[in-house]
Order: sequence, then structure tokens, then C-alpha cells
Amino acid sequence: MSGAAEQVCGNCGAVHGPDDIFCESCGYDFITGSLPSPEEATRLGIAGSADATQVAGGAPAEGAGPPLPVPRIRFEVGVDRAYFDAVVSEGELEFPDPAPAPKEIEVAGAEIHIGRTSQSRAIHPDLDIADLTGDPAVSSRHAVVRVGVDGGLTVTDVGSTNGTIVGLPTETAITEGQPRPVADGTAFYVGAWTRIILTRLA
Repeated sequence: MSGAAEQVCGNCGAVHGPDDIFCESCGYDFITGSLPSPEEATRLGIAGSADATQVAGGAPAEGAGPPLPVPRIRFEVGVDRAYFDAVVSEGELEFPDPAPAPKEIEVAGAEIHIGRTSQSRAIHPDLDIADLTGDPAVSSRHAVVRVGVDGGLTVTDVGSTNGTIVGLPTETAITEGQPRPVADGTAFYVGAWTRIILTRLA
């Protein structure tokens, strides 16, 4: 596994591969953003999600070493008519009128989940796009922004229905499951009209 492909667990800071579903150190689920129960941790052979390392807002266990600094990312979330015109066939959907104003959200963490809330499936993304732009074409689990061990940012489509586009609205959607490196100020697009611009703050 090359260093460029490594990612950092948002809960304990352990290095993991870009295709891993959960952290082998603490059991943190990269899709749902949750920790396993003690019983589930035992079944998976994990040392214990509540006592092996730092757990969601708790203090690190004795001997675990100093906690890693938590990255902060600013997301500017708005609507983009050029993207809508490029991906939506006439008559399928109507562009919002009036268009919602862009919103800036700062999120702390090495993994930021983007999608829409589903109470029935217990999915609660860090950025709920349906709430921010009213976009009906965003999947519950749409994309993930990660901060690598080198501090670089990547965007990964996690199996969305309508894809994720990085760069220009007319670009081809990125390949599902393959992290795409992005620089500060890069725009990417999800759903039918949502544009997201991200900036690493710390």
C-alpha cells in the first residue's frame, strides 16, 4: 500500500486504505460514521472501540500518544445552472426559482460524508445536501471528502445514483470508489444542481 493512497481514520487517526469500509484499529465505520458496540468489536476482533484509542470527543487512552490535530475544511455549497443544464434532460426537473443562497459550512474531521439524511436507514451525513440546496438527485450516501496523511484532500464517490463530477460541470463523473485528489478552491458537483467548493483551513 503506497503512502499516497493511505487515509487517516477520523476517530483514532490510524492509517487505512482508501477502499476500507471500517478502521481495523478502532472499528470506526467510514460509511455511517459510527463506532461498533462492545459486542460487535469483540466479534470483529478489535481491541475495544471505547478503550483502545480516542473515541469521538473522548480523551486518548493512557499510552496512546498525543492526539492528532483535527483537520478543518470549509465547504461552500450552492447551486449551479451550467451544471444543471449539462446533466438534466429537459422536463426531468426544474431548476429552483428562486435559487437558494450559497452557504458556507466549516466541518472538522479527516472524513466528511456528503449525502442526504435518511432516518429509516440511520444515515446522517456531515453535509445534508437536501437540506442545504433542496437537491432531490443526491444519494443518501453520495461522496466522501478525506484528508490524507500528507494533508492532501481527495473526493470519492461512494456509489451514488447520479455520480460526482470534479472540475468543470461538463466533465465526466469520477469512477466510483476511486479517490480523486483535489486542491483548495476546487469545485465538485453532485445531484442535479449542487456545486461544492472546498478549502482546507487547518
